[in-house]
Amino acid sequence: MTSSIRKINNSLKLSNGLVEAVFSIDRCFKLDKFIDLGTGKTVCTQKEHILAFDREKEDLAVKGSVKFAKTSIRRIDDAYQNTGMEVVLFFRMLKSGLSIERHVFIYDGAPAIRIYDVYSSEKDLAGLYNSDILSIEFKMPFEARCVEFFTCTDQSNYRLIEKKAEFKNRAGFFITDSGAFLYKEGPMPDSQPIKGEYDFIYRKDSRIVSVTGLGFEKIRKGEKRRANGIVIGLTEDNSSLGGLKKYQQARYKINYGNDIEYLANSWPAFHLDVTEKKILKEIEAASRCGIKTVFIDDGWFDTFMGEIDKEKFPHGFDRISKFAASKGINVGLWMNPLGLDIKDKNAKEWDGAEAHDTFVEGNRWNWVARTNDFRYAEYLGSEGVRAYCAMDIMDKGYFEHIRDKILSLYRRYGIRRYKFDLYQLHLFDTLIGDPNRHYEKYRELLQVLKKDIPGLVISMDITRRNRPCFDFGMDFGRLFMENRGRNLKDHRYYHPYVSLRNLWYTAKYFPAQKMELEMMPQIDDYPIEYVLSTTIFANPLYWGSLADLPEEKVKRMKLFIDTLKPYKEEIMKGLVFPVGEMPEKGNWSGFISMRSETKGYLAVYRNGSKSGKYRLNTKLLSSRKYIFKDVFNSGSFIILDPGKMEFAIEEKFGFRLYRMEKANDS
Repeated sequence: MTSSIRKINNSLKLSNGLVEAVFSIDRCFKLDKFIDLGTGKTVCTQKEHILAFDREKEDLAVKGSVKFAKTSIRRIDDAYQNTGMEVVLFFRMLKSGLSIERHVFIYDGAPAIRIYDVYSSEKDLAGLYNSDILSIEFKMPFEARCVEFFTCTDQSNYRLIEKKAEFKNRAGFFITDSGAFLYKEGPMPDSQPIKGEYDFIYRKDSRIVSVTGLGFEKIRKGEKRRANGIVIGLTEDNSSLGGLKKYQQARYKINYGNDIEYLANSWPAFHLDVTEKKILKEIEAASRCGIKTVFIDDGWFDTFMGEIDKEKFPHGFDRISKFAASKGINVGLWMNPLGLDIKDKNAKEWDGAEAHDTFVEGNRWNWVARTNDFRYAEYLGSEGVRAYCAMDIMDKGYFEHIRDKILSLYRRYGIRRYKFDLYQLHLFDTLIGDPNRHYEKYRELLQVLKKDIPGLVISMDITRRNRPCFDFGMDFGRLFMENRGRNLKDHRYYHPYVSLRNLWYTAKYFPAQKMELEMMPQIDDYPIEYVLSTTIFANPLYWGSLADLPEEKVKRMKLFIDTLKPYKEEIMKGLVFPVGEMPEKGNWSGFISMRSETKGYLAVYRNGSKSGKYRLNTKLLSSRKYIFKDVFNSGSFIILDPGKMEFAIEEKFGFRLYRMEKANDS
């Protein structure tokens, strides 16, 4: 289903066989129809679009208020998104002098369209945040629910907030029971650069939904700013959100031979005491376990984010990278891309620039991210042995420094895996730019790196609030969701069903293929196979030292990974849905990967339930009889009728993974 864009007189028509979007472009840019091609019905159309600033409102629908300029159309061929078509429209608001580039995307095989705007202005404007991103009217009456995530996985494992839509809603998703969804791109509300009062205004009587919150409050003369984006799509099946899953699969680029992998991070075992000798042992152990990537976490530098510590790593990373290559292992590296040790010459709070008159002489400060009082925007002591502060990525010198540092690590050592950590959006309200501008500059850095480093995958740590996450992170790699250790006897204490719950929650609305899920098979509280099984539908992240794993567990882990290997890529290529109950101690839960309507994979988990039998109720499998072949017990299979999906597991903590095929009607 290849996408196309056609310009006919004063309209544009975007289509891909699933949906069609028709825009009028005679005086501005208006969505006339969003059509479900499966039914031929118009789902919604654009209403008035309000830009609010300086106590004024400018309605894009008012005739004569907008001057249309031109269009630009291209076939998408990027390092960080899949194929499709993009059209860019340029127009100007005559009253305010605000110019807008509207970027519209339609991806091959996606039942949705995606839009974001880039603003520039001929004069300073303020009060823009509560402007509309888009306002649309649905053709049919509907009920709706909104979805928000609590993004701080270090502080809660109950992360999903689903509730009935009200007049004002703080949320990332707006989902109707009539078969449509809206997704506001950007971090979830608790991590946005500006935390607005609401994201969706729902006028139920008139069937109008306005998506608000550009992501910035003001724009200066000559400045460019990118607003939050919006996706309009079909759910296809409101109970399973299959249309949303298809959009995400069509949007995010995944190289299944490269991006889906078993990872290991030794931070819980070593903390800052990481050395060449230890990492060489981790690589050797990884090759015996079936792990693909070994991370060198925090502590590899002489000063924070400085040069490689030659006492810890006497050969730099040369010996490690060569040994890893000989074993078929990738080396990953932890980084804080926006931090330097306070000992660094470019990280001094008072660096001599204060000897000049700031307001008269325009003195040049160093790279430190500074508040409008010229102090550190962020200063932290860490692990009791060091202190570092935030650098300003808006500074051209620092941007080039961190870009070149990462590129040099790739060119010299071949490092294509990075874990980016610590960046806190809300702190970057600096002399050079506000959090929105820093957010977009960070995006620019990742785009450059993704383009210049073939096979680059960045693990974006989203274990705390106020970090770039979700659609931003998934454009450039994966989401690192958890950060637990065995020494934390609290809600963060590791249990396999708790990790499974994090994936179960998140996979409802985001692609499981982009998640890294923690596992700790080194513990003895649960069967090792049950621990490993919780990561089947994600990228497994071993959390601890592989070299400390007993030989008997190494063999069982290798056997598990080898048994799963022939099926893993096919599982990850499917549309992944959580089923069953939300994972808790004492219940049953599951996941389904649908490769088509006739085949896929099902995993069922007994999470300590008293009963060894479970009846699974899911609309995904309600209309056909399936043959279920047990992946880990070759030759074993069962045939189940729709509505009678009953499974048995003897182990109190156990699982079954089945390959599903439609049974013949006979």
